[in-house]
Amino acid sequence: MSVKISVVTICYNAAKVIRPTIESVLAQDYGDYEYIIQDGDSTDETPELIREYEDRFAQKGIAMKYVREPDGGIYDAMNRALSSAEGGYVNYMNAGDCFYDMHVLSKAAQAIAEAEDGSVPVIAYGDCAVYEYGRFYLFEKSYERIREKMPFSHQSAFAPAQFLKDHPFDTSYRYSADYDLLLAAEDEGLKFEDIRTTVCITTADGVSSVNYRDTLIESAKIRRAHGIEPGKEDPETGRMLALKQFVLDHFPVFIKKWIRGMQIKNRGQSFEASIPPWFRA
Repeated sequence: MSVKISVVTICYNAAKVIRPTIESVLAQDYGDYEYIIQDGDSTDETPELIREYEDRFAQKGIAMKYVREPDGGIYDAMNRALSSAEGGYVNYMNAGDCFYDMHVLSKAAQAIAEAEDGSVPVIAYGDCAVYEYGRFYLFEKSYERIREKMPFSHQSAFAPAQFLKDHPFDTSYRYSADYDLLLAAEDEGLKFEDIRTTVCITTADGVSSVNYRDTLIESAKIRRAHGIEPGKEDPETGRMLALKQFVLDHFPVFIKKWIRGMQIKNRGQSFEASIPPWFRA
């Protein structure tokens, strides 16, 4: 059984970062997918750059849909893109992120087909290679701890399109609406399947990465909304979290790089990446 996948890229004034994203989607060796770019009405060269790829996707026989319209932010744009999606599963590979290699969609589709039992929707997820301060490491993936923290990177996930349409991202959340959605899936008994492959490369300069403390505070609010009792350290009052945010905001890069290196080593997140041709540091 073929699994049609809708790959969605959200962007706004992304001319400097979107080309590797598009190249990684175009390079996929899987045949049954479509590509949707939801542009928040960019005013830079993004529209012209995207138009360059329309013929290349057409020549490959892959539908490419480009929607340009104002939106209310990242999660609103992600919701809007679903109206164009015709695939059974959706992956959000936003501007600046990219697939890890050309086989990702093939592996994901096979894993989804094997995991589906016809009654329980499946959320398939894999590994995410994060690039930060000149090195790669793996996102600290752990579905078993979903009630404590974001269990995996949303860029590494493939979610049922119908579930996403029935449960749109809550745009009142600025940083962690994707976490809220995954907890909703957990609440409703969806099946989570680790496809055990590296799906994507992201850089640690996104909104949730930069706003570390605010992201964790919002995540704690989301957990409470799902009936999960707060842990021992409440992010709203935790001094350690405030200190970590201060380090992110004010410390020199060489100190932050050293701290992150120690964390990666201690957590066992080190990763020797096979860098794809489209990736640009």
